[in-house]
Amino acid sequence: MTIWDKIYKNYQKGGLAWASLSEGIHPLFRSFLVESEFSSKSVLDIGCGMGKYLKFLQSKGFKTDGIDSSETAVEATKNLLGDGSMILCVNMFEFEIPRNKYDLIISISTIHHGTKENVKRLIREIHALIRKNGKIFITLPDLESAKKWDTFKEHENLSRGVYAPLSGPEKGLPHSFYSKEEIEIIFSIFKEVKLDLDDIGRWIIRGEK
Repeated sequence: MTIWDKIYKNYQKGGLAWASLSEGIHPLFRSFLVESEFSSKSVLDIGCGMGKYLKFLQSKGFKTDGIDSSETAVEATKNLLGDGSMILCVNMFEFEIPRNKYDLIISISTIHHGTKENVKRLIREIHALIRKNGKIFITLPDLESAKKWDTFKEHENLSRGVYAPLSGPEKGLPHSFYSKEEIEIIFSIFKEVKLDLDDIGRWIIRGEK
């Protein structure tokens, strides 16, 4: 059982809505969707959680697929969508993204759960495998958030900008935090990159292949 599977199981039993579980659809995602055009309306959600973004996209006519490390979340998403979507329980850093299948790949509050090397490699794979002119909507935490978020009042410093909480539901799980300059370098392989820092300290990243 993964750390996040324990979090989702606890949540289903009436426990704490940890981290982004209690959030609705981000307003910048809503506006991004209105302003964008998609050739096939086929989306992959990396870290789909319990499926709220995929359900929202399904209502907009998208063909929806998702992955998550939690079996509990995957089953909840399958039940929520109720269709033939590919929803898999896998490690996002080991998953082989199908080439040229998606014209939208999203990841909300997820891909920072790993080392910076793994995150960078995944972003490059997304760029290589998404359709031509495909779009991304990805969030990564700002470096300053590590000083502000309660989860990281006590943490282990694993490397520059990579920390693991010493207590709480995500105890021991690596989290990578980023400066604006780091984000600009990592996502320079994409076109039309837009960055916004939201009110809880996440970089909201949009771009196009």
